[in-house]
Amino acid sequence: MVVKGREIVDMMQRRKIKALCVQETRWKGNKAKISAEGYKLLYSSASPESRNGVGVILHRELQEEVCEVSRVRTMYVKMMFGREMVTVLTAYALQVGCSEDEKEKFWRDLDGVMVGIPENETVIVRGDLNGHVDGRKGGEERWHGGWGYGERNEEGRKIVDLQWLLI
Repeated sequence: MVVKGREIVDMMQRRKIKALCVQETRWKGNKAKISAEGYKLLYSSASPESRNGVGVILHRELQEEVCEVSRVRTMYVKMMFGREMVTVLTAYALQVGCSEDEKEKFWRDLDGVMVGIPENETVIVRGDLNGHVDGRKGGEERWHGGWGYGERNEEGRKIVDLQWLLI
């Protein structure tokens, strides 16, 4: 975490953010780094040569609570909050230059990760899923706060379908 990382940590400190999910990262590989301020970055790139990855930045208070980290195109961190297991999942759905097969593989992988999380765990999903869900009403605003954009496209439909898995 160099210049941009410093800016992110400064923002996290100002806003008192303890965990932050990031996408479209430029870090290569599957690693963890600690900044001078004690924040820990856990990250994963889509492949060893890729720079389009995901990560989770944790305040030092949360670092001891990490029980498990899984690094695939979707990355999750399991942590204990009191007596509750919480899974924080971050994902980045690549779009530009990707074939339909690659896109479908991403959604299958994400679905596989979701199905593998026990029902008694709280799941927080964050990411850049590259879809338009639109601002429809009828219960869906619970998931996007009514801030949807554009007309719903195929990726937006997949996002909404994923959200209903979480109910």
